Amino acid sequence: MCGICGILDIKETGCMDPVCLDSMVRSLAHRGPDGSGRYREINFALGHTRLSIIDLKHGSQPMCNEDRSVHISYNGEIYNFKELKKELEQKGHVFKTECDTEVIIHGYEEWDIQCVDHFNGMFAFALWNSRSQILFLSRDRLGIKPLYYCLHDGFFAFASEIKALLILPWIESRVNLQAIPEYLFCTGILNGKTMFSNIESLPPGHSLLVEDGELRLIEYWDLPIERDAGDSFVLPEAAESILGLMNGSVKRRLMSDVSFGSLLSGGLDSSFVCALASTHTSQPLKTFSMEYSKNAFINKLSSDTKYARLMAELFKTDHKEYIFDPEEYHQIFEQVTRQVEKPIELTTSSLYLLYKHLKDDVKVVLSGEGADELFGGYFFFLEKNSSDVITEFPWAPYYREVSWLLSDDIKRETRFDEAINTHLSELSKRYFAHDALNGILRLFIKIYLLEMLERQDKTSMAWGVESRVPFLDHGIVEFVVNIPSKWKLNGKNEKFILKEAGRDLLPSGIVERKKKPFPFPIDPQSIIRQKKQANALVQSDSSRIAHYFKKKETDDFFKKRNRFKHIDNLAVFRTSHALISLELWHKAFGV
Repeated sequence: MCGICGILDIKETGCMDPVCLDSMVRSLAHRGPDGSGRYREINFALGHTRLSIIDLKHGSQPMCNEDRSVHISYNGEIYNFKELKKELEQKGHVFKTECDTEVIIHGYEEWDIQCVDHFNGMFAFALWNSRSQILFLSRDRLGIKPLYYCLHDGFFAFASEIKALLILPWIESRVNLQAIPEYLFCTGILNGKTMFSNIESLPPGHSLLVEDGELRLIEYWDLPIERDAGDSFVLPEAAESILGLMNGSVKRRLMSDVSFGSLLSGGLDSSFVCALASTHTSQPLKTFSMEYSKNAFINKLSSDTKYARLMAELFKTDHKEYIFDPEEYHQIFEQVTRQVEKPIELTTSSLYLLYKHLKDDVKVVLSGEGADELFGGYFFFLEKNSSDVITEFPWAPYYREVSWLLSDDIKRETRFDEAINTHLSELSKRYFAHDALNGILRLFIKIYLLEMLERQDKTSMAWGVESRVPFLDHGIVEFVVNIPSKWKLNGKNEKFILKEAGRDLLPSGIVERKKKPFPFPIDPQSIIRQKKQANALVQSDSSRIAHYFKKKETDDFFKKRNRFKHIDNLAVFRTSHALISLELWHKAFGV
């Protein structure tokens, strides 16, 4: 796991400043604290920071092929690299290392840009062919690893994190106005854009070729949609298949030459991963859970800590439990915002704290991320029905009310209603299913999951920890996406088929436990303070977000008056957090 970056002088001006690449590499040092490297040509520069996980002695990057015509900077893990290496050796390729990076190079030599079709893993890489003068960027199928790029005044630049691009003298820190309502809608930014107007995100399952000054975006993978696949599945067999696929996925993700562990909240997803991982380790698996002191007191019998301890005792893991003070959560908002590079959602700071503390024990952790999007685990699905209009998506039940707060200028400049509806309508047609909930779940995978994965990557890599997500092996995704939704949400029983798959593996108390969100402080006084703070930001003439919102409507909203008198407390709480986070993002990046 690493940080990658680079610059291509498309116009071949010959005036590329070498200091720029050095500054980009330094800004990514937290992603790769074990070393760094650079490769330069007259019109191209490639940088790398390394977190050593596999082949610790020989995996330095940028790495090149035998005749030095191909150079790569790569972030991620190719879990089937040993099988691919054997296949490539049979085709005549000669390897010098035992690391997966070299497999990508030889895979490119053998299969050209179609090499990505052969990779099972999470990755973002940049591969430079000096003979053809082609730059080849690619990102994994689900978007587990990030990759950002920008094109300005003849220079093309890319990096694992946006802050590395903002260092460049020709890149200004400017807000993408369209992102403001989109952030309020789903906490994610649609259509490959970012919060910054001049920086884009390479979409999952896509490659990007930069050749002769032209950028060509190529989709190499998408969700395999079977319109009426329900009749081809039998429940017991499907559940058994899920268990087998997950067992294989977890086993592959234990590949490591350094210490590893697993996050363990005591919920179904992390417990499923932990139980399978424990069967493949010769030493007790290291596991980690967290809670806030007041939450533990308030929740008591339903606290995550109780269920995490149950799992730890049953599977004899080497368990560590962190109890944080709520003030720690609030004190790091701006710091976390700077790391995540966008306004943060409620649980982001909690993950950041957890990774900060477990980094001294392990370099690699397994996570249950992705199961909710695949199997329908969010509480929204229990309350919504298929007749809901597109702008009343489950993750944005208050979007219509909150949109009333936006200023007329923002509405006019962004035309956000039209933009969001158009984008979601196009996606809905593309991923249409007669099974309505499956159609919604596919959109969750394509939109909301990206926010969760970005959060996971940025909070873990802030501390040099690699997070792996077994549920998002593309073989599992391709199987689960077409399973009938009646087996995902069965009445009021969410993730039904996953529970069936884990019933003989896990204690019944874990299997039947209702989903809880990742911990964040439950503090009524703090909620009241946040509400006042958010309203004050809009009422002020000096805040950075005041001009995005209407003063009177915002005041009415937070005081639940006039048209907002029926708004519920959750809407007020979430909106106050969103506005504070938006202000902190502007402040952190000088926007």
